[in-house]
Amino acid sequence: MLDDEIRVKGWRVGVLALVVLVAVGILLNRLWTVQIVGQDSARQHAEAQTTVRARIAPARGAICDRNGVMLAENRPSFDIDFYLDDLRRDYAQSHRGRMPMIPMPDSKDGKKRAEIDIVQIVKESIAPIKDTLGLTADLNEKEIKEHYRTDRDLPYHYMSDLNFATVANFEERNMGVTGIRISQNPAREYTYGAFASHILGYVGAPLNQNEHLASDGTPYETIGRHGIEAIMDAQLQGQPGSSFQRVSSQGYTIPDRKLDSLFTAPTMGNTLYLTIDSRVQYIAETAMRNANVGRGAVVVMDPRNGDVLALVSTPSYDPNKFIPKISEKDYSALTQDPTNPLFNRALHTYAPGSTYKIMVALAGLKSGNVTVNTDIDCPGAIYIDDHLFHNSDSSDAGTMSLVHAICVSSDVFFYQYGIKAGIEAIDAMGKLVGFGHKWGLLGDADEDAGIMPGPEWMKDNDAWLKKTHNIDHWSHAQTANTSIGQGFVLVTPLQMATFLCSVANGGTVYQPRLYSHVVDYKGDTVAQMPEAQVYNTLGVKTSDLKAVQEGMREVVSEGTATAAQVPGYSVAGKTGTAQAWIRLNGDVRRDLKCWFYCYGPAGEHEVPRYVTCVVVEGGVWGGTTTAPIAQEIMRRLFALDKAPNTETATFLQPAQGNFNGATPVVHNDASAADAAAAADNPDGPSTAPMPDLPPMPSSARGSNTRHR
Repeated sequence: MLDDEIRVKGWRVGVLALVVLVAVGILLNRLWTVQIVGQDSARQHAEAQTTVRARIAPARGAICDRNGVMLAENRPSFDIDFYLDDLRRDYAQSHRGRMPMIPMPDSKDGKKRAEIDIVQIVKESIAPIKDTLGLTADLNEKEIKEHYRTDRDLPYHYMSDLNFATVANFEERNMGVTGIRISQNPAREYTYGAFASHILGYVGAPLNQNEHLASDGTPYETIGRHGIEAIMDAQLQGQPGSSFQRVSSQGYTIPDRKLDSLFTAPTMGNTLYLTIDSRVQYIAETAMRNANVGRGAVVVMDPRNGDVLALVSTPSYDPNKFIPKISEKDYSALTQDPTNPLFNRALHTYAPGSTYKIMVALAGLKSGNVTVNTDIDCPGAIYIDDHLFHNSDSSDAGTMSLVHAICVSSDVFFYQYGIKAGIEAIDAMGKLVGFGHKWGLLGDADEDAGIMPGPEWMKDNDAWLKKTHNIDHWSHAQTANTSIGQGFVLVTPLQMATFLCSVANGGTVYQPRLYSHVVDYKGDTVAQMPEAQVYNTLGVKTSDLKAVQEGMREVVSEGTATAAQVPGYSVAGKTGTAQAWIRLNGDVRRDLKCWFYCYGPAGEHEVPRYVTCVVVEGGVWGGTTTAPIAQEIMRRLFALDKAPNTETATFLQPAQGNFNGATPVVHNDASAADAAAAADNPDGPSTAPMPDLPPMPSSARGSNTRHR
């Protein structure tokens, strides 16, 4: 019996020992797995729980002109920043874990929810600093809540551009509160104020937190909102950096020098070089100001390669107003201004008036339906499709050649010439040189394509034409009207300058180029935009092109643009005045669009260096309104070639808009306005079938459009 009991107890002890051994084995295996095999994963998990990352915003790349003159760069801004997570931890520590909470909508399963009242924490934390430093900026509670929910890694900028006294006072009194710091951050600066504002555009905060993400997956604090800043945003953005600190479970910051090695410095964005020459841009901008132009545009290009040297729109604005954020008052002033300073007139459409005759002349010559020796009888007025078309001066000019018709800008000649050429030939030439096409220099959204009217266009707009103009077919009268740049024709100043480059250089249509090359922060070229990219060729015989060029030289030497003469230089150009009207303060006003475009030097054996296109809204006549502006620009450009240091860009205040050239008409209805404008128009017919302008995209209605 005793032996049996001993054997049972021995068996039990053996089983127990085996169980203990197995348990110890399992424990040792688990310890080996966790501490040896999985040590890297465990370490990363532990560090993730106790390591806090702070994101360091990068600086945007600079925007320079072709010679390296900085047009947009960065300056230091001393800001008061809130690190909201740090404020939350500090508050929890000082209040023994008690946190202010605000109720949230119940979850779908009916459970009560609440979130930390970060606004209350900020208010209590900032109170002593506000009182001591006398800070008056309000807290934007909505922005702070949204920032805490979506961008905790990023500091929230409470105040920017602190003055030296405030910064010194903060540091001297040791006002530091955990999570509230004065930081030096890069801020955008437009070196010359309103200079080239419609090219450069402006920056602002992103509207959508899921877009414009940096390489670390968080949104950039500042993005391009308009102009080059928006179009080239990806190139201009830098890469963010990071710093790390260790935090205990109670929220205490724990010094840890090991984390210093994880610090990553931000890298600056790429520097963008434009084809714009700041000296040429300055010449064009100041020439418009010197002429007291309230609304208009200038484009200057190099006909040898299509480079855009200047792009001016008047009135203008100062993009520095948008840094760091434009005030409601300033933004309302811009958007409610009836002259619309945010509207880029260089890329939006106008009826071209008689400047269009140059393209029509080339179309006719290329078609073979007319030649340079085709003479046309030019009475004071002619009937076309039962409509009486007058010449600009209503006088009988007798038989006239193409060269002389260009010189004196004879409407009656070009009515008949256009019909002989045919609308198909005119449309084909227009498309070949880029009319009806967006060049996309600042994005398609900020540019109009324009209208090349003809049978094909009429077919596409059949319903609208019948409803608004009672027109159901294309007629010779429409062709005649189109041939002098009236009716439904719409082109942009950039398109006209690009076309004239092809006339000046012998027939090559170059794509206009605004961007030159991109350089990274190390100085290496990372992108090169090819120059002299051929879009098309005119395909006109050399002798025919020379005849048109001769007519344009005569325009300046003895014709409608003698005011554009530059002593010592040959200039070739063409005037244009298109009838138009606007409604201003309830009244219909006559608002002629005056054009002049030219190139030079234009001697028969000279290589043209510059093409200049000027448009003024509310002018009197192309020969007296725009030709003198172009003359000043060309005169200063020629002088610049001789002495490069004679022109230097300087800071410009915004050019102010006005309606000084918009004159009231007798009646306050559209049909009366049409008749009044037509009767007084120097370049247009008085009783020709002149329809209202077709419905333009909202971006093309200058004085009635708002752009953010």
